Amino acid sequence: MEINLTNSKNRDATVVAESVSQPLKVRWIDAEKRQVVNRKILKGTLDRDIEALEAQFGELNKVGQALIDGDPEVDLESYGTFLEEASRVYMDQDNEIVHRVVHWEIVRDPEGEEKERRPRKMVEPNVATEIPLTWTGKMMPRDKVYNRFVFSHKLQIIHHNGLTYDFLYGMAKELADKNSLLLIAGGPKGNQPLVFRRSGTPYRGFLEGRVDGERYALILHLSNMELKQPEPQQED
Repeated sequence: MEINLTNSKNRDATVVAESVSQPLKVRWIDAEKRQVVNRKILKGTLDRDIEALEAQFGELNKVGQALIDGDPEVDLESYGTFLEEASRVYMDQDNEIVHRVVHWEIVRDPEGEEKERRPRKMVEPNVATEIPLTWTGKMMPRDKVYNRFVFSHKLQIIHHNGLTYDFLYGMAKELADKNSLLLIAGGPKGNQPLVFRRSGTPYRGFLEGRVDGERYALILHLSNMELKQPEPQQED
């Protein structure tokens, strides 16, 4: 994905981010040494589930007898077939497809009790807009960041030409020299969390730089959870 990013000198550029992942070195093969692949298999259909059978036979006791006498819950023509390009749909209580879905956001307290229920806002992404992500200037030592925030994702910021190489190398070197991570934010005022896809999870971004000669690594750590020390409990 592309990201618009600005540095401490208020210069901005469109750079590229890619997920940091290790290549899979394990291959699963069958008895004939063929590559194993995942498959989605049709397990059942709505017209033969327990509710449909109960509506057909009248009561559960009759459904049980029907299961003993035959296989009304099995469709030999479709069950076990492979599913290709399946899409998720939402159903109502009558098993009809719902076309207008309202997502609700539930806020809970530390004990897990519901505090508030509100319609979920469709947040627009802000990492590849005309407004670049802001170099906020808020530096935090590495050890304090690692002990305070939970990182759920990492993205590596990479260059795609010589100009963006100089741009990103300078950022990485400045961060490496200060041995700190930099808070990256979005929005016109540089105070918004990072949103990478529509209605996606908002993250705090912490930029880390590493330099080895002419090589560099610029890693964007993403966090949506902060570690807090629990309050001491008073003894009775």
